[in-house]
Amino acid sequence: MIDKDLLPAFTILKTEIRPKGFIVESELFFYETNDEMEAHYLAAILNSNVVNEAIKPLQPRGLFGERHIQRRPFMLPIPKFNENKHLHVKLAELSKKCHVKVASIKFTRKSTAGLRKEVRKPIEKEIIEIDKLVPQLLGL
Repeated sequence: MIDKDLLPAFTILKTEIRPKGFIVESELFFYETNDEMEAHYLAAILNSNVVNEAIKPLQPRGLFGERHIQRRPFMLPIPKFNENKHLHVKLAELSKKCHVKVASIKFTRKSTAGLRKEVRKPIEKEIIEIDKLVPQLLGL
């Protein structure tokens, strides 16, 4: 999740740049919402191991396994966020907990795989709980 109002400033040639937005490039997709709970709900679902495993058969394979998820997660029957549904709110709350924990991590690894491994340990409990809830949500 990215809050466009909180993008950090950066410097180019001694000039500080304060971004007011960002560009989504060719291999990325985005969903824009003003509802933080909806954003967390989707983050929980899309980062779940359940969705990762469900889309593997649909992904092309490269030298190091499956790659390029593109729009494949959105082929799953993800219900629109409903703040009146306990399961939706619970997933959003778990995502919020994950984001708070991840924000406090002092990362030491450089590779994507290393960073992914480093980030998943502190949020392991939440991931397990998310992975129990997502199949109920998606009817898997």
